Amino acid sequence: MSKKDVCLRHISEVFLYEYYCLGDDEYEISVDDTLTPHKEKAKELLLAGNYSDSQQEWLSAHFENPVDMEAILGIILCCKQLGDIEGEYSYTIESYNYCCTRAELAAYYRNLGWYYLEKYKPEVSAACYLYSKYFEESQQADAELEFLKKAIGKNIVEKDINKIQKILKDNEIPTEASPVTLALLYKAAEEAADCGDNDQALDCYRMVYDLTADEEIGKIILKLFDPKTMINHGNGV
Repeated sequence: MSKKDVCLRHISEVFLYEYYCLGDDEYEISVDDTLTPHKEKAKELLLAGNYSDSQQEWLSAHFENPVDMEAILGIILCCKQLGDIEGEYSYTIESYNYCCTRAELAAYYRNLGWYYLEKYKPEVSAACYLYSKYFEESQQADAELEFLKKAIGKNIVEKDINKIQKILKDNEIPTEASPVTLALLYKAAEEAADCGDNDQALDCYRMVYDLTADEEIGKIILKLFDPKTMINHGNGV
């Protein structure tokens, strides 16, 4: 059986791919960049308003690298434009495992917010949009919350975080980054550091720190790397 070529360019992608996607198959990392051309074409078609063809290019990019978040988010955006509610939800659920930054986690909650709005569940939708703002402020989230306010005819109350998390948990929505993904990123950081690749190790440690603000991870970064490169993790959740 021939090995599948996959366009992975970072050690974090290798760890995520092997855990979440590989199964019993074998693979090789492609020598050529087979991912970027699809993404560039997808963006061109998106700007032209050709959402169907853009989605096909995003799907091709997703095939080349199943853990690339930009490709998944591109597919989700096209699903929204094409009115594919269940497709949007399916790829949003898939994207959770590949959220490696606060910005990506915020996008995950915004995309869930869109889904629950389309499913006529305004309280859950509002909770998702409000929760996304704890990870990243977004004009999109603000606009959707304003739309919700008009649609239901009353203000969206800024609930405290415990109430928001309860709504999410009641609907089986995770309230933090995947602990498995965090563990994989940590292992990737350790392996990169052991191999002397401090740049990729730093990338992985920064992603874990960005999502957790873990003091021990911060100490590792301070001890091993330039503290000026550390991410400002913003509000802890």
